[in-house]
Amino acid sequence: MIKLINEHFEEAIIVLLMAAMSLLIGLQIFMRYVMGASLSWSEELARYLFIWATYLGIAYGVQKGAHIRVTMVTDLLSQHSQVAVRILTHLIFGAFALYVMYQGWFMVEKTFRFGQKSASLGIPMGYVYLAPLTGFSLTVLRLIQRIFLDLRTMRAEGRA
Repeated sequence: MIKLINEHFEEAIIVLLMAAMSLLIGLQIFMRYVMGASLSWSEELARYLFIWATYLGIAYGVQKGAHIRVTMVTDLLSQHSQVAVRILTHLIFGAFALYVMYQGWFMVEKTFRFGQKSASLGIPMGYVYLAPLTGFSLTVLRLIQRIFLDLRTMRAEGRA
């Protein structure tokens, strides 16, 4: 069960968010063009679902190793050096993610403290601003996992 959660956590949540977003947009189109009256809240909720899916998608991309990278220079290096550069890039990305989390925490705290609410739904905007904090927290976790996998690869190459 833990393996299933580890491998598909972000993926499952992103699928649910995107499905809900698609249904909301489809409902809005139906209401606007067929029924002649639009929903005041559906576009805002779809936007917030998209924001959450985007930030969770960053962690999903790290887990799958799917982020875009330029490998022209690293392809010239030995396999051991390629793994070392990959670990370095994970550490740099992790530092950036930690900085975003640090700043995001202050933004979330401030937003909840001031009681800012969304325009149509009236939900606290702090829940929307939790998306970067949550997404980058998962990203840091996934980067740590990737670093451990790369270190295991380096050790295996050293023995071979």
